[in-house]
Amino acid sequence: MGEINMDVSIIILSKNAGVSFATLLQRLFSQKFDGSYEVLVIDSGSTDDTLEVAQGCPVKIARIKPEEFHHGKTRNLGAELSSGGILVYITQDALPLNDNWLQKLTEDLNDIQVAMVVGRQIPWHDTKPPEKFFYLYYFPEHKIEVVSGAPDYYRDNMFISNVNSAIKKDVWQQFKFSENVVLAEDKEFARRVLLAGWRIVYQPEAVVYHAHDFSLRAIFRRSMDSGIALAQEVNVPRSRNWVINRLGYFASEAGYIMANQRWWKWLPYSVAYEASKLIGVMVGWLRGKFSKTFSYFNVVTRL
Repeated sequence: MGEINMDVSIIILSKNAGVSFATLLQRLFSQKFDGSYEVLVIDSGSTDDTLEVAQGCPVKIARIKPEEFHHGKTRNLGAELSSGGILVYITQDALPLNDNWLQKLTEDLNDIQVAMVVGRQIPWHDTKPPEKFFYLYYFPEHKIEVVSGAPDYYRDNMFISNVNSAIKKDVWQQFKFSENVVLAEDKEFARRVLLAGWRIVYQPEAVVYHAHDFSLRAIFRRSMDSGIALAQEVNVPRSRNWVINRLGYFASEAGYIMANQRWWKWLPYSVAYEASKLIGVMVGWLRGKFSKTFSYFNVVTRL
């Protein structure tokens, strides 16, 4: 028998997903969806029981070596292995709030002008206040339609994320994810899609729990990757009032922290948190620019 074509393919990239992975799979298979869907897990070298948990569910499993993992390349592989007309991406550390998540995430793709839908992310209850504020600020409760050239696209693009997204497969076939940028493959993809005249919808009713519990060192290192991605010409558009927006964000975050019952603990941490992010992006950007210049110099000297 040939492969059965599905309406939707849910793609998860996994590595040592931990004890919460079974809960995620259970939630995915409990979705109330007007159509057919499959779940595809691409594992990059788990050493815990991630694969055993996956094998206990009716999922398609693909394995790659840890060194072969790349945010864009591996997601492209997931799309190539899928049989659905819609590609849904969710990360192993996210969890849909309810059983209508898939329906809400894909409904807006019925509009022929919409290429991509991104859902809302809300933090776990025990998330640290600075990280919690990030999600509350950038993932609002109201629906947004993003078009190229929007006046506040910088803020709008922050919620464009493959943590919780749905993409028409025929659109992906035209643009695909970059296999060159180290991070932000979702935003780089969205930029090209928007410039081509497509629309992207932020759908707040398609909600997942998601947040990170990074140390300050891990935040710095991840922010470095973001800076390198910017140097690699991800070229995410920014608002003309970017500096003013950032100052407004910091002021809003300080107000949020001050309203916390333990503000005397979290306000200093918030300053260190934001400093780690800012310095990490700057160092990464400089490192990326230096690497590009160094590579160019090597090419020129060999000519």
